[in-house]
Amino acid sequence: MRAKQLFLVRIALVTGVAAFAALAAYQRSRLEAASIDVAAAGAALPLDLLRYILWGLSGAAVAAAFLLRTRLEPAAPAQRGAFLVVGWSFGEGVALFGIVQYFVGAHLSTMALGLIAFTTVLMILPIPPERG
Repeated sequence: MRAKQLFLVRIALVTGVAAFAALAAYQRSRLEAASIDVAAAGAALPLDLLRYILWGLSGAAVAAAFLLRTRLEPAAPAQRGAFLVVGWSFGEGVALFGIVQYFVGAHLSTMALGLIAFTTVLMILPIPPERG
């Protein structure tokens, strides 16, 4: 993949995550303004267990990004794009998992952790400059 195509894929991933995070925050604020106890509504879910799963997934996504980064240099140019998209998708999955947890009643820190893990993955796996 060319750098311009990778840039568009990366922008699409970031835009989708940011839009979903904004929508979740907006919906939670509307529910709280309507005096609906969001935490009680999500009490049937094991939010503590899901938070630990989120921590594990965040670590796994960052570790996968480091692993993929070591594979980028020796890889053929055609494979570099695939490695980058796979790495970014790990980070996106963690971010979406954190946003969904926040949406169903978890603390704001769960969404923040997912977004931080996603941002970390994006920094570990930058778009390489085109050669020649």
